[in-house]
Amino acid sequence: MDGVVCDELLQEIIQRLPPSSFAAVSLVSKRWLSALRSSTTSLSLAIPFSAHPLQSSSLSSILSHYPHLHSLSIHSSPFDADDGESYPPSPPPKTPTSISSVSLSSDALLLAVASSPSSSRLNQLRFATAAIPVSPAALLSSSSSLTRLTDLHLSSVFPYSFRWLAGFPFIKSLSLVFCPKSPAALGPIDEEIRVSIEEHETRPMKMLPLERLSLSGLPAGERAMWWIWRRCGNLRRLRFRACEGTGDGPSSPFFPSCLPGLLELELRSSRAIADRVLLHAADRCHRLNSFLLHDGGGSEALHHFIAQRAAGLHTIDLRLPLDLHNYHLSAIAASPSTHSPCLSTLRLQSCCLVTGDGLRSVASAAAGKAIEELALVNCDVVERDPGLLCVLGQSLPRLRKLDLSFNETMTDKELVAMLSSFSGLVEIKLQGCGKLTDASLVWLLAFSSSKLEVADLRRCPGISSAAIETFVLMSFRLKLLCVEKKKMSEAAMAAASRRGIWIGD
Repeated sequence: MDGVVCDELLQEIIQRLPPSSFAAVSLVSKRWLSALRSSTTSLSLAIPFSAHPLQSSSLSSILSHYPHLHSLSIHSSPFDADDGESYPPSPPPKTPTSISSVSLSSDALLLAVASSPSSSRLNQLRFATAAIPVSPAALLSSSSSLTRLTDLHLSSVFPYSFRWLAGFPFIKSLSLVFCPKSPAALGPIDEEIRVSIEEHETRPMKMLPLERLSLSGLPAGERAMWWIWRRCGNLRRLRFRACEGTGDGPSSPFFPSCLPGLLELELRSSRAIADRVLLHAADRCHRLNSFLLHDGGGSEALHHFIAQRAAGLHTIDLRLPLDLHNYHLSAIAASPSTHSPCLSTLRLQSCCLVTGDGLRSVASAAAGKAIEELALVNCDVVERDPGLLCVLGQSLPRLRKLDLSFNETMTDKELVAMLSSFSGLVEIKLQGCGKLTDASLVWLLAFSSSKLEVADLRRCPGISSAAIETFVLMSFRLKLLCVEKKKMSEAAMAAASRRGIWIGD
């Protein structure tokens, strides 16, 4: 039977199988294993940290079995990130390996990828080697083979030089993690970078195709990013995480020049640069529709930004325990609306200084009438103003997604008062709401069972297994339920399996 099916048909069959069955497929025969590898388009490899030359030989051997990869992820350090996010790197492991040998090891891994059979097919490459930075020379050498690359994640590059980007003409998404410099690497290299920054470029400047750029751990005083900023006229999404500088100096005109076309801006744990970025964005980001600011930002700069840009924002996501005040929310409410309200998503996390008055001002304004997603995560205002949720429910007619996670003192009465105001809820998150009981699920079914698709009920000790079972049986459109597996009875699991409900914990 194995010989009757040709290789092409076998690969087509394998591609239609669920990923969970791949392990079993590989055990059928060597031919099936080869067919599985040939049909694989996405691969993630964890390689132990080592400067030994055999490491790159092993990688080359592995990649030789996967000629049709489109996406490749290489992990070779304790550092990792979730959902494609870039985080500051973990400290390098304690090892006697020298900086030069570490760099050679990282370069060898990258060149092994560039020489693999699938190199010309790759469009996504994640090179997560925070402890072993890759050199610009290796990136430039590999660019001639990685000709279709559109999405690149690096952690990290050293020395800080980015002229190699000119060799990747199709890169639209770039993620860079800046690791702390080793004392042994300082001095002449840094001086060379400073000289290159200040030199006059006589050749015509070619713009980069970058549309999405994510930077993590960019240190203060580092100016190597000037080369990228000067060539990013098509940037649409910009993200900073744990950055202490913008990479070009406070008086440089290059960073602000890349902002006019921006659609999405994120600032996470980057207090040192928040004010500068916000002020520039307020003046230049005329097309911005999504804004996220977490863990740090000057109140006055934020107010100026909101006053200038809130009218065009579809999404506002703020986690500012000590920096968000009612007058910021009032500025959102007062934002002019030329045609129709734009704001569709408002997320507030751990915003301790906001009161019910601020939220009511948003809900009662034109901006609030368009809100479809509301998150009040770990917000004291839910506890301090018992009638707030009811008012919000009555004032937000288009609300479809609600996140009230980690409001530990919220009671059934407060939640039910809000749920009774609308029946179009498709997603609700109540993780960590310790005072909720089975009564909340009863009323949730009463008001939303016909449309609810996603529910997160984790860490809710007052909700019983019996209530979860009833909830699963009676939620006709439920697609995803996040709850502890121990609360899922056999009847609930059977019903979930029969109706294709995904259970996550």
